[in-house]
Amino acid sequence: MGAQSIFVMTLSTTIGSLSLHTPLLTGSGTFGHDASALSFLNPDDLGALVLKTVTPQPRPGNPNPRMAEYEGGILNSIGLENRGLHYWRDKVAPELAQIAVPVIANAGGHTLEEYVEMTIAFSEMEGVEGIELNLSCPNVEGGTRFATDPIALAQVVAACRVVTEKPLWAKLSPNVESIVPFAQAAEQAGADALTVSNTFLGLLVDWRTRQPQLGRGFGGVSGSGIRPLALRFVYESAQAVEIPIVASGGAASAKDVLDFMVAGASAVQIGTAAFRTPDLLSKIAQDLRALLKEDGSTIQTLIGSLEWPSL
Repeated sequence: MGAQSIFVMTLSTTIGSLSLHTPLLTGSGTFGHDASALSFLNPDDLGALVLKTVTPQPRPGNPNPRMAEYEGGILNSIGLENRGLHYWRDKVAPELAQIAVPVIANAGGHTLEEYVEMTIAFSEMEGVEGIELNLSCPNVEGGTRFATDPIALAQVVAACRVVTEKPLWAKLSPNVESIVPFAQAAEQAGADALTVSNTFLGLLVDWRTRQPQLGRGFGGVSGSGIRPLALRFVYESAQAVEIPIVASGGAASAKDVLDFMVAGASAVQIGTAAFRTPDLLSKIAQDLRALLKEDGSTIQTLIGSLEWPSL
């Protein structure tokens, strides 16, 4: 076995029953609904393709402007724009079934019944190997219902668990006082993994116009500025549950990825940073292999290895 194969093996990780070549995933909402991201990447560098949220009915999204940059990242209010389940099932899923990278579909809905409908549909699609439940989008009307009530969140996860045998991930919200009750509720309801977390609710204004920079006012904050906050939520979640954690929040380098893994993540989604550098995941994968070789570590020895200071 050549040296290159050994380095590739050091990046392998598992999320429940799902084995991944690397811990690097696309962030939902940042690479669209199809496999176009692969045109920028070496497929061997990508653990899984996590796609943008799909809802039962088409959604036009929120009014423009829907994105604004600031020093620490991006504020967005896209609003789950998508063409709906029927289009996705007929046009997108057949193409996804042909690619070599595992696909994680992202399910959204207004009601428990809509989440169940999406879960059933994704379960029947050959091109989908796992389902991420978007229970935490801050940019849609009523989007916080399941994000801020652990009982309601558990009801959705439990109902979706009944109708699928595919890996089921629950994407949690950071816009809560403590993420621990939500992590535990999702685990007890049958989630196979947690995505920690979604965007933080924020606001940018233009002092000259005296108006918000986004058409809807508030938006979701993502990018490097939220990384310390996301690290906290990953660590707290990993301490509270036994199921794997998928980190999401500001990672932009191999160091960032390894920091999240030391804090307890088994995989890391890369989203906002890839807007500026579309092939970033492949660059990070290359750097990960070099750092792990230099340190003599493996992904598995690093996961959850953070040593908390004694008081």
